[in-house]
Amino acid sequence: MVDALGTSAALADPRGRLQWARELAAEFEGLELTGFPTPRQEFVEAVRLCSRTEGGLEGLVDITEFLAPALSARLRPLLDEWYATDLYEGRDWTALRAGLDFSLPELPALIAEVSGDRVRLPTYCTSVWHAFVHLACHNAPVGGLEPSMVLLEHLMLRTEAAALVGEIRAWNDHFAAAWGTESGPAGLRVLRKELADRDRPRPPLPMDPAHAGHPVHTMDKKQHTEQLIPATATSAAAPQPDAEAEPLSAAPVIRMFIKVAPDLTPFESSGARRRRPESRYRLSSRVRYVESTRLHQVGRDPEAPVPRSKVPSAVAELLSATAELWQSRDENVVLEIFLPTELLAEPVEWWNRNPQLGHPNPLLSKYSEIFIHSLERMQRRDLHHVWRRRWTRWRSDPGTGQAHWCDPQGRPATEHLELLDARIGKEEGVVCMVLSDTPRTRNGMGLRELRLGLDHGVPVMVFHRESASSEAFLSLVQELLAGEGLANLPSTARQWRGDAAAGAAGQRDKALIRHLGVVWDDPHHLLDGDACAPAAFIGGTE
Repeated sequence: MVDALGTSAALADPRGRLQWARELAAEFEGLELTGFPTPRQEFVEAVRLCSRTEGGLEGLVDITEFLAPALSARLRPLLDEWYATDLYEGRDWTALRAGLDFSLPELPALIAEVSGDRVRLPTYCTSVWHAFVHLACHNAPVGGLEPSMVLLEHLMLRTEAAALVGEIRAWNDHFAAAWGTESGPAGLRVLRKELADRDRPRPPLPMDPAHAGHPVHTMDKKQHTEQLIPATATSAAAPQPDAEAEPLSAAPVIRMFIKVAPDLTPFESSGARRRRPESRYRLSSRVRYVESTRLHQVGRDPEAPVPRSKVPSAVAELLSATAELWQSRDENVVLEIFLPTELLAEPVEWWNRNPQLGHPNPLLSKYSEIFIHSLERMQRRDLHHVWRRRWTRWRSDPGTGQAHWCDPQGRPATEHLELLDARIGKEEGVVCMVLSDTPRTRNGMGLRELRLGLDHGVPVMVFHRESASSEAFLSLVQELLAGEGLANLPSTARQWRGDAAAGAAGQRDKALIRHLGVVWDDPHHLLDGDACAPAAFIGGTE
């Protein structure tokens, strides 16, 4: 504290230091700081006398940050450390302090979780160590663990603190034994078991879209106009999804979640009227590794908003920078990209992964699994109930799954949408909508149909990315759905795109395959898992 006080230009000035001494003397009776030959001696005396008075150091910091605000960020953590030494008396924390000297973007949310939402992290807490000593200043709930100990238990599940697990365990074991909080319903043993159970990989979900053997359906090509297509099996021998189905990817994978969110910074204009600039977006990402259910921030996200035309190259740069962290790993990488509604028609799989190569090099050639998700659906919690309901109904009875082909048939837009709203609302078995037009056009029919589908909780959307659905495109979609059905839609589309990129599309139109857009939103995969779920990163949970 003395060293911190000595760095202040305000207190280095004799007049400023005189005012500081007067404020302290007025606050603490008998505190006299005049007559010392050097500023450091005054600081030593002030800290010594205030430390002997109950609440004295806190008063010292309050007065100091009022007169020298720049010192606040240095003095507040030191004050927390002072009080933490009272709580954790008698044990050396040198190794613990060195190991916790790192930062986490989600630290405020983690502190709220471990404290039962009783503590909000101050802005001066910039590291995990600062958060730990700050929590040490807060009392434990009756019969429970100290919130700072709970934080340490959570940190043992983080890869950032992997080298510190032994030290943390020994630290908490020591103080739990000393304070008698090892056992009991809110004791250390119960907490460790709960966290260990939560961190284990969850049982795989049924209705895996990535592997074969799911029920499929057939249909007549003439039935695409305004009809509901049941997802019934073509073979009685086809196995039904059950609790033993494989997870989204059979082999262990690294999952990278990328959010492309509109930049909400207000547009500023001055002087003569100017054209509104290009829309901008902010990119952020999280990674889930094989050994952990947690979402990890890799720290390579662009700091500045990205113009719409630069989003593909920004994603490529983000992937390239992140890949450097995986140099010693051999798992496949699955991309899960969350787009705002106006970008859902972007040909993400065909974006170049390295624009400088000078030839087309689509993402799908390197990342075999790419899922496109609706950011709006994830963030709007009012849509989650109907979304879950449709998906769960389909998962429990695959034969009830239906695809609805949107076709205005020359009707006015209002009449078509009114009729579509009634039909989708009536048929809870509808889990897929084939849009009549691209959702790219602002206020166009495809976009309005898509928003209607989001409102009704339809989890799967299929559409042409560039224009209205032609007969040729509808035939392609009919083949897509008839071959292996709704349950395997993502894997079939992925195979077709790979064939088209490799020049092996057969009789299928390569251009149509490139324009095939699929939104596949599985609520169980995206929403479930509390702080470990993608929704926690996207902003779709409390």
